[in-house]
Amino acid sequence: MKHIFTKPVSFEGVEYTEIEMNLEELTGKDISQIKRQWAGKGNFSPVPAADMDFQAMAACHAASLPHEFADALPAREYTQLCTAVGNFLMASD
Repeated sequence: MKHIFTKPVSFEGVEYTEIEMNLEELTGKDISQIKRQWAGKGNFSPVPAADMDFQAMAACHAASLPHEFADALPAREYTQLCTAVGNFLMASD
């Protein structure tokens, strides 16, 4: 899944206009690893896949970017990215 930013985003000296997230290739092991990292930061939700911080971590994992990438995004970009990942993870098709 490709996410295109409305404005270029700069992170660690690299400018991003989009990121490619290989969400379809995530496995249960990947989700468990993301959940452990997410919970290790003091997060809790009865449905982690619906939590924006979890979604941001999943997006970065699927794009092979450090989790700090999402933290550096402008609020609107962060929210849009999380919404796209949440929709993917929670889809019932």
